[in-house]
Amino acid sequence: MKIIDEDLAADEIMHMLPEEQIRHSENVGRLMERFSKWLHAYAADEMYPYFSLAGYYHDIGKVCVLPGLLTKQEILTPGEYRLIQQHTVFGQELLDLAQKGKITGIPEGLIPLLRDAALYHHEWWNGRGYPFGLEGRVIPLVARATAICDSYHAMVSNRAYRPAYSHDYACGELEREAGRQFEPALVTLFLEHEAEILRMMGELCAVGE
Repeated sequence: MKIIDEDLAADEIMHMLPEEQIRHSENVGRLMERFSKWLHAYAADEMYPYFSLAGYYHDIGKVCVLPGLLTKQEILTPGEYRLIQQHTVFGQELLDLAQKGKITGIPEGLIPLLRDAALYHHEWWNGRGYPFGLEGRVIPLVARATAICDSYHAMVSNRAYRPAYSHDYACGELEREAGRQFEPALVTLFLEHEAEILRMMGELCAVGE
């Protein structure tokens, strides 16, 4: 784990990430802001106004991963992939430091929500995700929603190791993974607003994300 100095602001820590990762986090936050408005039709949750912040900080643990791994153009080795998977646990550790006041800039009452998104957004609906293999509704709602926004944006973005996929391809992958990686009801809700998502991504691209 790369050492992070304490007494930094959380947003300063986020800006230690590679530029591609910063843009991804910002845009997952924007998608989560939009998704949270639609989630009112799914369930009541007083924390919806803060889901966008959870989306922004979901990958904060990646600052503890060597930058060369995050920007590597070649296929990752199994060992390298396992190291990157640790970003979920590193995110929890950083947010625990925020809970203790050693990292500033996040209201204390929001830290549990942000921790849930950071730690659990790679858990799968069918229990085959990481780091704990949680299943179904045991996974916090904010993490189940973040997983969809995170995956969608990752697919439609240029990555170090591949060009961006199309919006249609990304939506098709979400449909195919519903019931396996993602909660089916949340995928349905997300895709009901597909045209709005496409417009939003077009606007982001127009301003260079």
